[in-house]
Amino acid sequence: MREPRDDDSRTRFLAACRKQPYRGTVPAWVMRQAGRYLPEYQALRKGRSFLETVRDPALAAEITCQPLRRFDMDAAVVFSDILIPPAAMGISVEFVEGHGPRLNPQVRDARSIAALSDFDPETDTAFLAETLGRVRQEIGPNKALIGFCGAPFTTASYLIEGGSSRNFEHSKAMIYGDPTLFAALCERLVDNLIPYVKMQVAAGADVIQVFDSWGGALDARTWREAVLPATARLVRATQETGVPVILYVNGASHLLEVMADSGADVLGIDHRVPPAEAIARVGGRVALQGNLDPCVLFAPQAVARAAAGVLEAFAPQEGYIFNLGTGILPKTPIESMEILFETLRSRAESPA
Repeated sequence: MREPRDDDSRTRFLAACRKQPYRGTVPAWVMRQAGRYLPEYQALRKGRSFLETVRDPALAAEITCQPLRRFDMDAAVVFSDILIPPAAMGISVEFVEGHGPRLNPQVRDARSIAALSDFDPETDTAFLAETLGRVRQEIGPNKALIGFCGAPFTTASYLIEGGSSRNFEHSKAMIYGDPTLFAALCERLVDNLIPYVKMQVAAGADVIQVFDSWGGALDARTWREAVLPATARLVRATQETGVPVILYVNGASHLLEVMADSGADVLGIDHRVPPAEAIARVGGRVALQGNLDPCVLFAPQAVARAAAGVLEAFAPQEGYIFNLGTGILPKTPIESMEILFETLRSRAESPA
């Protein structure tokens, strides 16, 4: 009798998200895989601003698909940015070379929250829906397509700080000094993020990842009290569309239990969290994604061994997706990515 064929990428990816069995290799993708480390991306971006590129569906779709052509990943993550919703809400967002994003005006009081505009994703961010449609057309039905948005804390902190921050002085001052005001800002953001992610699902996204890039700056009690309610509401509303949700929090080793309380299907964990610890603490409740240190990729001779070690460490976990512990770094050697995905394809085994 003929052996059943391995499941396709999309089937394996979605099964892993839902902690269901599948046949074939462990699904794998890389955060920030669409972009900066690829020479074809650099060539396409030349002479164009970041936001100009994001808002051009033809260019954004091309960038989204570039890494899949090179490495045959299991999922495409749409080329976009977590600051697209704040821009649609009337905030000036500028990406300054060498400095990162700058947002104006800062949102630090009730008046500035009231001044935010609610947006219609079908019109104000229609370019993203078109990008997703173009990507789906190219990758077909057998690859997973990931949409995303920023988590309430990270999005709010960008608005409050006016950009990236080391210590989040203004954000924490609002959380500790006026928690009602901070909750109001998060609720206003989630009111707009929910239709935004639903638009992405309607346009073809199979999964939504919620990025809390700065969430690790908060202790677990503060994250639970100030951030969990809005995050859980966003997760629940996204799941109502029928797709699974991945919650990624950078610097999250002290937050695993409260992250799981969000109701997310998958927790993305960074490279500072030992896999065995994550499995023991929350692996029975959620699927896990992670968590190779991206700096390993700067040592091509070490990539195969390190990737195999991550796979072995997560082997006891029912429901697992391979990824880096954070986004891929700009000068990552292409050779290392080639070795990484050759290793994943040759050594990963399914939990079926």
